[in-house]
Amino acid sequence: MREKKANVDVEHFNRRAASYETEGSQVYFFDRVQRRVLSLAGDHVGPEVILDVGCGTGRLLRKAKQLWPEARLVGVDAAEKMIQRATQLLPQAQFYVAMAEALPLPDASVDLAFSTLSFHHWENQAKGISEVARVLRPQGRFLLADIVIPSWLSLFVRHFRYNGPAKIRETFTNSGLTVELQQRPWRWSRVLLITAGRKN
Repeated sequence: MREKKANVDVEHFNRRAASYETEGSQVYFFDRVQRRVLSLAGDHVGPEVILDVGCGTGRLLRKAKQLWPEARLVGVDAAEKMIQRATQLLPQAQFYVAMAEALPLPDASVDLAFSTLSFHHWENQAKGISEVARVLRPQGRFLLADIVIPSWLSLFVRHFRYNGPAKIRETFTNSGLTVELQQRPWRWSRVLLITAGRKN
């Protein structure tokens, strides 16, 4: 059943790949969220490798390139057509068709990792965060931004599972990440939570 749901999600994003860059949610919401997480990571000095998990068409990595032009950029997404589009838009980066739960990267190979608004699609969220922790170098950072909704509402909203701040913090800690901050960045968006952690 879970595998079927994951396949449905992937096909949904494959169908959207051609128009994804110009969708209203991308232009007005995702763009703002990504700018916020990048600003929170802005004090990270000279990351050699930057990873975006659930990268879609590579929008965040294109912004990261402006901040850290010398960094090697890596994007991972389960939707093949999203990766094809990302490769067209940012050919200098390395992109992989893969799930968050099985990152195709060596241990301790990433300095700075992001995931924005894809976490609720991950099939096994604890495994995915453990994978991010695995590929981070010591003192590497992970910034996760995702929608969080009340537990009762998650029963009725497709694609969303309940993830309160305490649950996300616990998952980070269990994966070997020290939580540095958790914040809801804007008053008008109480459903968005950003969590930043550092590899121990």
